[in-house]
Amino acid sequence: MKKSTLGAAVVSLSLLGVPAAIRRLDHIRSGDGVPDPRCTGGKQVIEGLTSLDGTALHVEYCGESGPTVFFMHGWTCSHVIFRHQMACLCDRYRVVATDQRGHGKSAMPAGKDFRIDRLAEDLKAVVDAFDPEEFVIVGHSMGGFTAFKFHQHFGEKYRGRLKGMVIIDSTGTNTLESIYLGGLLKRLYPFPLSPFLVLGGRENRLVERGRKILRNTPFAYLICRWAAFGKHPPADEVELQREMSFTTMVPATSLALKAIFDYHVEEHLPDVDIPVLMFVGSKDKLTSEKANRRTYESLPDARLVVYKDAGHSTHLERTEELNAEMGAFIDACFGH
Repeated sequence: MKKSTLGAAVVSLSLLGVPAAIRRLDHIRSGDGVPDPRCTGGKQVIEGLTSLDGTALHVEYCGESGPTVFFMHGWTCSHVIFRHQMACLCDRYRVVATDQRGHGKSAMPAGKDFRIDRLAEDLKAVVDAFDPEEFVIVGHSMGGFTAFKFHQHFGEKYRGRLKGMVIIDSTGTNTLESIYLGGLLKRLYPFPLSPFLVLGGRENRLVERGRKILRNTPFAYLICRWAAFGKHPPADEVELQREMSFTTMVPATSLALKAIFDYHVEEHLPDVDIPVLMFVGSKDKLTSEKANRRTYESLPDARLVVYKDAGHSTHLERTEELNAEMGAFIDACFGH
């Protein structure tokens, strides 16, 4: 066998075997995992809810009234990513989780508009549907962008009712300055990357077929493990992230990413007149600790908690610690 052929065989076997080995080792290290938590009262689905532009939104909740916590998830995820936090809070507050447009069970917007301003309008539609006397918003990643934009556009309308925000692995700064290889991306965006993302917003059967083929592979697992987690992630949570990410249709993935690259709300941060609790992992590759500190320093009333060696999913990697911090903060926001 020629050396070149042998080398190619070794490389091919490595590409196929390494992701599978990492996945297997993660599962061995993590053990059987933890059973998915359930809200004590059982979750319900609100029917027929649409955003201001007519986009149908999937919303699940537990509790009929009282102080309310609204959860907004991140890019390529769904409301399921907050199952631990909802179960933690549902015995004392009404908890509401929304699938962002084009994600989970929510519909693609007719105009394919994923700007963060539209996501803030989606959140407003959900808040108005429940009409709580007082509420807190919890946002992860893109959901944190949604929370900040909601306050920018509608904070005055809900003054006295919006009691605080919990921002998990997110930022108020330009995301191109916080993401891994952001310097390179800044040179590529908006041109030529922006037209490419717009093109990705078109439906393509071949591309969707590729997404489905990749969905359950070790490569998909490794991609999500690298992007969304830090050291020694819980394997079941990586599998959940993989399932959510590779179930999201490519047009939603592409157009939402463009909206993320276009996002910033830095000039509004000094005007955020409610308490904000921020969480970030020291190994976050998508919204870096440095960007979180810049956001924290711009907010009048904020606290930043950094989890060493955690990545972009601190609520999945440091669940018990984060839930305790978050619960105490929300109790204080509601005066309990």
